[in-house]
Amino acid sequence: MKKAKIEFDKIHHFLVRDPLVKETLFTSSSKFYSVLRAVNLFFSFVVFIPIIGSFRDFNLPHFLGYLLSAFGVYLTWVFEWVTKSTILEEIRTVTIIQISLHSVFGMWYHFYDYFKIYDFILHITGGIWLSFLIYPLVMGSELIWAKMKMPFFFLKIFVVTFSIVMTLGVFWEIGEFISDLIFRDYPGYRMAQEESLFDTMTDFIGNLIGSIAGIFIFWNTLKKLNKTRDMDSLLERIGSALRDYVNSF
Repeated sequence: MKKAKIEFDKIHHFLVRDPLVKETLFTSSSKFYSVLRAVNLFFSFVVFIPIIGSFRDFNLPHFLGYLLSAFGVYLTWVFEWVTKSTILEEIRTVTIIQISLHSVFGMWYHFYDYFKIYDFILHITGGIWLSFLIYPLVMGSELIWAKMKMPFFFLKIFVVTFSIVMTLGVFWEIGEFISDLIFRDYPGYRMAQEESLFDTMTDFIGNLIGSIAGIFIFWNTLKKLNKTRDMDSLLERIGSALRDYVNSF
């Protein structure tokens, strides 16, 4: 019990005090940061609803999907813990919403079955979410290594972010394909790809639309915020932490 308490205290200290960047995308207020971080931590428990509820009518593939979704939410804090870098809190909010739309509403409440367009919409919003998640990390790293915004700076960030988002989309489709092969005969299992090339390609198109939209939304948001605040400095601190983490190996 004593050892567990020590570990819990470490986690609590990290969640409250340790992050390098104690501000958010839209404000430098540390008080707002603390409130939003606490709100995100509270609502992150939403992803446990289907995990707990699934014990009544246990379905192994769905249960594993719910666990993976919960891991995806808490991975943002794990990333911060390991790298000492920062996931901006507004982006963590989007992460919780996006994953909840998939696991809680899509799988648990069967929105995927009730609304055929729901999957395509979530692939678009998923592309936007991943762009929001990855763009500041890529831009922060580039600002550190390049030291200044060179010609074609936006194009370089666009290509790198777009490539990562689409690659993650490919791995997601591979995961769905493998899941279908393993669990296709499991009672109550919903085929992720419905054995359809059309389904896979529309998923890729949704990811494509979302990633491009997300990159342009984030880039234009930074340009507007830069008029009243040094956003490059904020992203440089994020990139600096990533650089220190990489250099530690």
